[in-house]
Amino acid sequence: MSAQTTITFGACSDVGMVRQDNQDCYGKFPEGDLDVSAPKGQLFIVADGMGGHVGGREASEMAVNTIHESYFKDDVGPVPAGLRHAFEEANARIYDFSTTHPRYANMGTTCSALAIKDDRGYINHIGDSRIYRVTQSSIEQLTNDHSRVAELQRRGLITKEEARYHPERSHLYRALGVRSTAEVDAIDDIHLDGNEYFVLCSDGLVNHVDDREIKDTVLQYEPQEACKRLVALANDRGGTDNVTVLVVKVSTTNSGS
Repeated sequence: MSAQTTITFGACSDVGMVRQDNQDCYGKFPEGDLDVSAPKGQLFIVADGMGGHVGGREASEMAVNTIHESYFKDDVGPVPAGLRHAFEEANARIYDFSTTHPRYANMGTTCSALAIKDDRGYINHIGDSRIYRVTQSSIEQLTNDHSRVAELQRRGLITKEEARYHPERSHLYRALGVRSTAEVDAIDDIHLDGNEYFVLCSDGLVNHVDDREIKDTVLQYEPQEACKRLVALANDRGGTDNVTVLVVKVSTTNSGS
């Protein structure tokens, strides 16, 4: 018997109840293909343009488009190196654009990407969008928020509840495109056991929905319905920011040898 990894996914993005435009951007590539055994597997991305900054939407779109193009430029080389190079190219493109177009000075974006190749997952991440791993028994935040408030929480100076309502909770100390180089977190070898979900989301979700609710919704509904319900829940509770959610379901089936 041999095991085969398959995926299904859903995605939903909404402007929310307060903002005038949606500065989030997301992508799943290649479009129309779910083959994790392809040379570069499958790629999922969420980016959230820095709120209140001119060019937030442009920065998030530039990040998603550049990472997509760079990552799939060729089929050779290991996935981790390709993902890191793609983030480097995206950072350079956004930074170069902002420094040559004064109106867009200081534009930037969060960016969280998950690549799935065969039975392995790979993450690159910067900012305060998040990637979670959900199983029947647990939910784990795989990424660290690169925000001032999250750092205070990690140091034990404020509680999780205080962090959630802190007035500076959206102040980032790392983002894509704001400097000539970017310090990107990487998780290069996530073993997939074929019975889990990954949730990629912008902070517009976690501002209003807690981890337990994310887990329960993901386990109760198929990926697309789960995404819609999570976005609706965030909006029902105020929708103070754009909200984007991707849910990736990973399954393993056994086939005869």
